[in-house]
Amino acid sequence: MGKLNSLIKFFLITLLTITTYYLINKFQIYFLKGLKVQSSENLLASFVYLPHGLRVIVVYIFGSYSFIGLLLAHIIAGVNGINDINFFILTAALFSTISPFAAVYLVFNKFKIQLKEIKLKNILVVAIISAILNSFFSVSTRLLFDFYQTKEVFSFQFFQFFIGDILGVLFLFLFIILFINLKKIIIK
Repeated sequence: MGKLNSLIKFFLITLLTITTYYLINKFQIYFLKGLKVQSSENLLASFVYLPHGLRVIVVYIFGSYSFIGLLLAHIIAGVNGINDINFFILTAALFSTISPFAAVYLVFNKFKIQLKEIKLKNILVVAIISAILNSFFSVSTRLLFDFYQTKEVFSFQFFQFFIGDILGVLFLFLFIILFINLKKIIIK
């Protein structure tokens, strides 16, 4: 029965992660198009990347149970962005998935975090480390696959990925905090 419960938990977390990531990614595309900031669904780098906030939250809450869900969500988002599945998409998806796990491990020296260990300072440190790793891997993967016409783009794209990832975490956490507080006000 224990293995069945773990399997069900894994399946539900995977499904929840994929669905939530997909919806947040679509919301972001819709929102940025509405602001006339982004003209296509192919978000190479955004100055506010909400899905990175979800990556950090999912890894914090579900730990290793969320790895497959995040990986599949990244692959789906990549395929939706360029209408193709190839080695570039798979490599980028893998590195985007690994980044928040590596950050959590660097901060806590473990992957499973207890609720009492989740503090704003730790969230910010994990968000920054994860954003640095994801930015480096994202730009490096694109350079490796000759995605850019010039190599000088590295520093600008790195900065754009980094800022977008950090702001994505902050905006998503702010939204969650506001939602929780609004829920408390409504329930009272």
